Amino acid sequence: MLTMSEPDLRLLSRHWALPADNGRPIAWCGGQPIARARFYRDIEAARRTLAGLDPGELDGRPGVALYDTHAYRFAVWLLAAWSLGLAVVLPGDDLPATREALPIPWIGSAQTGEALSDWSGGGPPSALDHGRPAMFVFTSGSTGKPSLIGKELSQLRAEVEMFERAFGADLTPETRFVTSVPHQHMYGLPFFMLWSLSAPHPFWVEKLRYPEDLGRLPPADYLLVSAPTFLKHLPDAPPPPLGVRWKMATSAGSSLALDVARAGIAYMNAPLYEIYGSTETGAAAHRVADAPWQPMPGVRLALEEGTSRLLIHSPLLSEAERESGFLSGDIARLGERGLELIGRADRVVKIGEKRISLTRIEQELSRLPEVASARVLPLPHEHESDRLLLGAVVVLSPEGRALRATKKKAHFDLGLRARLRDRLDPLALPRRWRYVEAFPCNDMGKTTRQDMERLFAPRLAHAEVLPRSDGDNDDSVVLQLAVPHNLAWFEGHFPGLPILPGVVQVDWAAHFARLYFSFDASVCDIASLKFQHIIRPGDAPCLKLSLRCGGKEIEFTFFRDDKIYSHGVFVARKSRIETEAGT
Repeated sequence: MLTMSEPDLRLLSRHWALPADNGRPIAWCGGQPIARARFYRDIEAARRTLAGLDPGELDGRPGVALYDTHAYRFAVWLLAAWSLGLAVVLPGDDLPATREALPIPWIGSAQTGEALSDWSGGGPPSALDHGRPAMFVFTSGSTGKPSLIGKELSQLRAEVEMFERAFGADLTPETRFVTSVPHQHMYGLPFFMLWSLSAPHPFWVEKLRYPEDLGRLPPADYLLVSAPTFLKHLPDAPPPPLGVRWKMATSAGSSLALDVARAGIAYMNAPLYEIYGSTETGAAAHRVADAPWQPMPGVRLALEEGTSRLLIHSPLLSEAERESGFLSGDIARLGERGLELIGRADRVVKIGEKRISLTRIEQELSRLPEVASARVLPLPHEHESDRLLLGAVVVLSPEGRALRATKKKAHFDLGLRARLRDRLDPLALPRRWRYVEAFPCNDMGKTTRQDMERLFAPRLAHAEVLPRSDGDNDDSVVLQLAVPHNLAWFEGHFPGLPILPGVVQVDWAAHFARLYFSFDASVCDIASLKFQHIIRPGDAPCLKLSLRCGGKEIEFTFFRDDKIYSHGVFVARKSRIETEAGT
């Protein structure tokens, strides 16, 4: 039986601390403690499974992809892989497309049974290579396509030691770590998982999904690793149960509003540290509420001459970057009180030979009484592929929502553009508009560029008119529709069983009724609406539109061969008929 020997443990501990058993559990799962001895046994079992795999290659060394939403199992797999000298890539999901993009062995959820100790396998361990990346993670993609970043064990270890120097005095030895963010993210991983393992502090396996979950924690000292999307709902959470003592909390991923920070501090009666950093740099600075940003221990901040871009010198950088520093995309000021972040340097686009600041447009939009907040992004021009236009995603204020309810969207859009004409260059006026209750965001509270672009995705699949069949006339048309797998409407409808929503089918029928017959279905009633079969990704339904009743109705049918997917009739309301008749 292959076991992890003491020399193996010491080798792993050289850059990753696995403290001796101090009688405290390694974690809490379902309210029950997991002993450190059990943790080591499970690592041994995972090592046997890993030793039986044929690993892929990551940066010239054997490696695997690790995805497991269960925090304890994730920790077991991670340390087992490192102890065998394997590099680990941490994908953000385990969707088929992601697996296809990473054609190496995947470990985690797919291999795990009810009992970790039931795993089997065999093979010899190998030495860790501390001089090369032991982990690969993806950037968040907030400014574009995510990229793969390598991290050495020594960098990860240095970051945990940095946390202990900065915040360790706030904690008691019994403090338990809880989180509302993914442990596979380069904020949740070091702050929640790696720090708790090495300090050592037990971690709470179950992720906190709602503020109400805080009310179910048993009496103990706690540290919360969280993000603004969770923290802003703390005022709705029940009061902390008797005996629950918050020692501190952290927030990262996106900007923490001052009122949210103050509410969180009041709820927990403990410091709430906002963390500034990136996947490339690790944690670089921190602050509480509206206090100035302060660099993390060992970090030196400077400004690039001529641009005021923030230059970060940190022991967490790769060896190649430590001397020159990491040039961030943030514009900043440095004064006696510390760091002040002003905006993003990379949020400037060129339109019509002019440099346009997206941040400036957002600021001007946010000054309008109708607008609570706004995000602006460049989009490809509909007709000229080499040009850009601007799209605005707007969260309306109560005043804006009330006004929007009285106007058609096109008129409301034009009203906002008109309000900006005296403040912005004509090329900086957004051409496309979307109104949302809140910006789309991930578990980290970060709004990615891909999420925003998806709001402007074409609503209709490609279609072409088929040759007319016998019996067709000028009052009917048949279209062949393509339903691609990546259609935005399939996302979340439904996970594991994507189907085309009925409301989209009606929307498509209305669109083509307007396109081919100038029939405005938006002012019509719908009769005889039936959905008989589902439309799945990759299907190729036909759509037949037929004018009826002298142009007062349009019948639509989605079908394929003898199968009818859906059917309905747009019926013009009386007011429309009378208007067109001149009565």
